[in-house]
Amino acid sequence: MRAADRLGEHAGKSHGKSLLAFAIRWILDRGEMMTALWGARNAGQLDAVEEAFGWKLSNDDYAEVDRILREAIKSPVGPEFMAPPAREPASAEACIEDLDRTRTALSRG
Repeated sequence: MRAADRLGEHAGKSHGKSLLAFAIRWILDRGEMMTALWGARNAGQLDAVEEAFGWKLSNDDYAEVDRILREAIKSPVGPEFMAPPAREPASAEACIEDLDRTRTALSRG
């Protein structure tokens, strides 16, 4: 949470914005290849959406975000953490054997 706290401080001091508005703006300013998706549990959480428009991040902002993340996150988790583990495709024979076992188990009730 140290990184989030520091990013929130930067957003407030530099732009008078919340961390959520700053994060939305960061995604929106990154170009057409990124999309900002988030969910709200209550109406108040939508305030940051309006707060994210009408301003832009500067090159200094991007440099500060990089600096904060580099200092605060010593062991980053890579995209492999989010992906399922690699596995060999099952053979047709193995699929048929699994299907037969399932049928047998279901028939026994």
